[in-house]
This record gives sequence, C-alpha cells and structure tokens, in this order.
Amino acid sequence: MEKKELRKKIRQLGRWYQKINIEGVITLPPGKPHSDKKESTYLWNQIDSCVSGNYKSLKILDIGCNAGYYSIMAAKKGASVVGIEANSMRFKQAEFLKDYYEKLWKTKLDITYIKKDILDVDFSKMGKFDYIFAFAVLYHIGRLKYGKSTPKTLAAQKKIIAYFSTITDNFIVRVKKGPYTSSKYFNKIFKDLNFEPVKIIPQGRRTLILYRKDYYEKKEV
Repeated sequence: MEKKELRKKIRQLGRWYQKINIEGVITLPPGKPHSDKKESTYLWNQIDSCVSGNYKSLKILDIGCNAGYYSIMAAKKGASVVGIEANSMRFKQAEFLKDYYEKLWKTKLDITYIKKDILDVDFSKMGKFDYIFAFAVLYHIGRLKYGKSTPKTLAAQKKIIAYFSTITDNFIVRVKKGPYTSSKYFNKIFKDLNFEPVKIIPQGRRTLILYRKDYYEKKEV
C-alpha cells in the first residue's frame, strides 16, 4: 500500500489512541490530541521486558486491546492472542492493522478479536492464559453500564479481576494517578488475590506493572 493511500485509510478509520508508526506513517498527526505521546513501539519494548519465555508457547489475553498493536506484536513473535475491544472504531482499526501486517510480513497472525464489553464476554471456554495484558483499561471496566467510579462499577472491576486471577498467573497492567486508578489502589486488589507487583516501570503519567501470582512463595520453594 502506498503511503498516500495508507495515510488516507488511517484518517478514514477515525481518531486513533495508539500512536503507531506504520511504515513511516504515524497514526496521530502533528497538532492532534496526544500527538506528542511516545510511539507504541516504546511501550511495547517495556511490555516485552516483562514477558518470560518463548512467545511460541504463550497464550495471551489482551483486554481493551484498542487498535491491537500489542496483540499484533505478541502474535508476530509467535504467541496465540485473544483481543477484546468494545469500541467499534478501535475494533475496525485493529482489524485493519492485523490485515495490513499480515500482508506486509506475509504471515498469518494467531489473533482472535472479539468486539464486546469485557463484562459481556464468556471467558469460561477460553481456558487459561499465560499473560493478561490490561493497558489503561481496568479502571474503565463497568463504566458503560454503571458510570464512572460508582460502587457498582468498582464492584464489577474487582469481580472480573478476581475471575481473571483464576485463569492466569501474570497480569501486565497500566495504571495512573487517582483514588481508583492508581498503583496503590490496584496493589491492594491484586494482593488480596495473591499477586505481587514484581516489576514496576514508570511512564510519566502512567505506570506499567507486572503482577505475578504467588511470586514470593514460589521464589522461596
């Protein structure tokens, strides 16, 4: 695809949140909101540093996958990925990127995208995952149904995190400052589920955290 055609297609897909460099074409043009943010390759390198083992043996759940860049990068390295995205515009962006990179790299990416609110997804038949990616999404869970930071919203978030704790031993999340969005708030939730923050990477306004289940108990054995 020529750059002019690619640039046109990116604009047709609406406003992007992930700043992706697609063969020299940036999804966030100069002067647009968040256009000064770091490219998604920068965050991916930090995510990658949290992942242990050969990707070809990994099964990853990417909740709130947005335009799917991190799903694509994990799948490129051999992982099997399930990406969840409720927003119609971002879901179309994810489908476009998957198709684009499959053609560019001449390879099939093992990604299954599901367009649903996380609370409406039936995870019971998906089995277990080696990692769950949750980038700036945990504090959004339940908002569509119950509003921002309402008691029902916070309860829904804790309930789904508790469920996820039964299907993975590793969470990689992004949090930000705020009474119900900070590392302090989520550390308590994960600690109650026997997860520990084993890697913390500051990212300016946000923080990337790797939570691992029963980390210290396993380390002592």
